[in-house]
Amino acid sequence: MKIDTSKLEDFLKKKLEDDVELEMDDFMSLTPSGPPTCKIESHNMDKWLGIKALVNYNGRTMDPSTDRVSGDPEDAHAWYDWIGLAATAPKSVKHPDELNTWAHLATYYRITFRDVQYPGPFGFHSGRLLKDFTKSGIAEVYVVTEERFQDEAPVSKTKEIKIDLNKGKENEQNK
Repeated sequence: MKIDTSKLEDFLKKKLEDDVELEMDDFMSLTPSGPPTCKIESHNMDKWLGIKALVNYNGRTMDPSTDRVSGDPEDAHAWYDWIGLAATAPKSVKHPDELNTWAHLATYYRITFRDVQYPGPFGFHSGRLLKDFTKSGIAEVYVVTEERFQDEAPVSKTKEIKIDLNKGKENEQNK
């Protein structure tokens, strides 16, 4: 099934760009490397339809502590995942809330790498990220437990949960 997501892509790119700009304080500015990008894919798995969006925005920051002429690299990424019944999927989507209403599971995960260095990344992340989904309706999800990470893999600051979508929409399961 093909869903028209062109307007959704535009919305998600603008949202990430706005979110990154809001994170900048009075002493920091971002020089973008280019406009945000967005890639949306959908996958049918038996009765389920999974939709994944990945939005990227990067550039260089300068603040009083920056000692390089070129600035510090900054990479922001947002992942959205929606899983719902393929038979009831919308034909066109303009806003994430439309998919949130349809989906049995909706996740949003945001990560920003600041002053990207090897081997230890530094940054912050929030939300939930879909790790895996089976055609039998079981979702494995990473849930952020600590927002800040430094010199360690961001996944080390998460816990893993399993959700059975056959029991209905996730928000209805918790009532």
